[in-house]
Amino acid sequence: MNDNPKRYRVAPSDDSHSVKSKNGLTQRNKKQKSKIKDVPSVAKARKLFNSAKQNWLYPKQESDHDDVEKLLRECIEVLEDDGIDISDEVVDEDQEDTMSLHAQTHDALTLFAIQKSNSEPKDVYCLLRDGGYVARLSQDILHYTIPTDVPASASASSAEQPECESPPAEPRAPCRVYDAALPPEQLDILIRALCPKNASYWKDHSYSVYPPTPYFSYVFDLKDTTLNQLGALGNHVRNIKQLSCDLISDVTEETPKYAEVWAHHRPHCSGHQLHFDSDNEGQGQVKHPLVSSIIYLSEEGCGGPSLITDQKLGDTQLAQNGWLTHPKRNRLVLFDGKVLHGVIPGRGYVHEKNRVTLMVALWKDIRFRKGQQPGAARPLPVVKTETKPPAWYASLTLGPKNIKLSKEHKSKAVEPERVECVFSTSNGKKIKKGTMPHYDTVFQGF
Repeated sequence: MNDNPKRYRVAPSDDSHSVKSKNGLTQRNKKQKSKIKDVPSVAKARKLFNSAKQNWLYPKQESDHDDVEKLLRECIEVLEDDGIDISDEVVDEDQEDTMSLHAQTHDALTLFAIQKSNSEPKDVYCLLRDGGYVARLSQDILHYTIPTDVPASASASSAEQPECESPPAEPRAPCRVYDAALPPEQLDILIRALCPKNASYWKDHSYSVYPPTPYFSYVFDLKDTTLNQLGALGNHVRNIKQLSCDLISDVTEETPKYAEVWAHHRPHCSGHQLHFDSDNEGQGQVKHPLVSSIIYLSEEGCGGPSLITDQKLGDTQLAQNGWLTHPKRNRLVLFDGKVLHGVIPGRGYVHEKNRVTLMVALWKDIRFRKGQQPGAARPLPVVKTETKPPAWYASLTLGPKNIKLSKEHKSKAVEPERVECVFSTSNGKKIKKGTMPHYDTVFQGF
């Protein structure tokens, strides 16, 4: 149930690997005619899809979430009653919109079937096959174990997954995770600035979960004179810089000189497709940060986990190793800026809560892009005595200036949850090494 704006996603391979039918559709038998005679079938189907989307994103009660599958199936039934024929080589604009709606609904139904507690593997396989998918994010990932359901020591790798054997040697994680990353007083400033849905940061940028909201971020240098002006935000970035030293030294000898900051405020079930972080969303040329980071500001239990893999741009095979980090307030995740990563859609019913995250990427070099409207890599409006800063800026930079984290405060290093099978075939078998299917034939749940 995602139309999220992309940063820079994994590039597709040769089209010859694709077996997905036109617009992701397959022929199906017609069923009973629409019961509402005075409403055009496509309009009715779109209304059903939008109702399913609303119930999934913003359920008021658990029964709303339970109705999602029924509404999606009704939408598909209405469209197929209308006689969709994907064998046509030439389609007009209306037909293309109808087929696109069918594909979106089918993908949403597939994700819902995978994530529900009583999902049947055979039903899931049939949906993936009908969607033209040859590979998928594994069951361990899309049907991740909810932390509150099992002891904290349990991991996704303990789930029964016979086709996905663990590699001979334990790979080194390209990420580091810290709980209690910030002292309470500094964390509270960031929470007050970003967690309310009506906070100025979201209103001033016309933020929305779905397009047309574009990706936007702010950049600034890492000089002490700059960080000292930024209160809680500056102290958070300084903390990231200190904690990421060993991770950066593992992958490069370069030193970060700039920070890029952005944030998200999304419903529980809204994820983010797998992608690579890149300057200006990869437009023109691909340039990765030295390290990227996430700090979770919302309450534990809201939103799906972040997935970090060992796949890099240009690799000739899908990721073989992955790590999950579940949202928990004041948990900080640092990871190699070159690796493929994303956010898994949250499973199950969560009442009216959003997953709020603040991201910071550290760069050796990044181009500052000036502009009046929100966009990628805008210069952060650093305070000047003669200029009144925007309300969102003022709220993010409250707190004492020019301070370091208290020596009494200690963040706690924790292990990310290892996933031994990141991708599988559509019927759950292990992906062979050296396999790189077309991007559009790998089901991610988006």
